[in-house]
Amino acid sequence: MNRDLDKMRRRPFFFPLVVPVLVFLGLVVAAAWLFDARATTVVFVVRHAENETGVDPDPGLSVDGRERAARLAKMLLQARDNEPVGSSPRRGLDAIFVSELRRTEQTAEPLATAMGLSSNVITSATWASLAGKIKREHRGEYVLAVGHANTVPLLVEALSGEKVSLRDDEYDAMFIVFVPQLSKAKVVRIRY
Repeated sequence: MNRDLDKMRRRPFFFPLVVPVLVFLGLVVAAAWLFDARATTVVFVVRHAENETGVDPDPGLSVDGRERAARLAKMLLQARDNEPVGSSPRRGLDAIFVSELRRTEQTAEPLATAMGLSSNVITSATWASLAGKIKREHRGEYVLAVGHANTVPLLVEALSGEKVSLRDDEYDAMFIVFVPQLSKAKVVRIRY
């Protein structure tokens, strides 16, 4: 009988302690979710546009390639301009990375000019370290990386862990990689 009385006396003190602990845990989870959403890095990864054919080892863009580069710039500029005005500061890209070859620089040039950015040239030898550089130095930012048919899949995989492929004649694929701090990275593939 005394044992039952002891249980009844302890319960009222236990319940008021559980509620604040549960509320605190809920706030921690909500704060972590908000932090993860705010610290998500968005990386647009594209292959260079169509290049001229010929014997030049470093060809520039063809007419079709220049049109595609202009389309890329227009698309990413429109994405920035369509953000709700009152929601958050309107901004475009924070950084642009290209390889040392002319066709990648020319693909990014219309967008870089429109946004007032300069392209960061990454040599082929250091391209493998680009994913780590983006994650370290551009956390929570919007980044464009322009590569080649063999380097784009490697970068997407290094950022997200997801394997993708590009055909040799495929110039219109864009991979949008969302790299959050706490949860798993996601990849969206679109055409432009």
